[in-house]
Amino acid sequence: MVNEDASGLGNSALFAVERAADGQQLTMTVEARFENFYNEYSHPLWAYVCRVANSSEIADDVVQESFLRFLGVPARANLDERAYLYRIATNLVYDYFRRNSRDEKRQINLVSDKIEDEVYELFAVESEVAQVFDKLKLQERALLWLAYVEGHEHSEIAQMLGLKSLSVRVLLFRARRKLAVLLDANNFGVEKL
Repeated sequence: MVNEDASGLGNSALFAVERAADGQQLTMTVEARFENFYNEYSHPLWAYVCRVANSSEIADDVVQESFLRFLGVPARANLDERAYLYRIATNLVYDYFRRNSRDEKRQINLVSDKIEDEVYELFAVESEVAQVFDKLKLQERALLWLAYVEGHEHSEIAQMLGLKSLSVRVLLFRARRKLAVLLDANNFGVEKL
């Protein structure tokens, strides 16, 4: 079998089209595989980026750029596509805030987004919990979101954020404690997390 890119969308391990020696297609087209991948991960990735960056506009841009960059990834064995996609998105958010560090406070104050999915209503930008959540550092928000909203394992979070697996456990512990203190200070009456 030969791996080839039939549509010019990149040489990603996930989207390479396998063909038999006689040229007959054996697997889904590149477009169909990408569409399935996009449909499965675009909304959760958007919600993650929106919450971490505190902006739906940033989330729109970062998610689009993440998928484009993912398509350009050379084929690799043992590549966890979902973790790699989240890592790309996380790095893009960090890059955005690095480039715009002067304007970060202005950007956060100007945001008045609506998150459409009911699962994420608690973390809508206008909610009091979201305002407390936004007081956490970018990495703390990312860790808490990935662990407790999306339910990823520590090893997956480590891959997504470029951390060591054991570090994730410690950082999550600290982030939970900090969030508990902030929630308690804002009269949410949260028991010890």
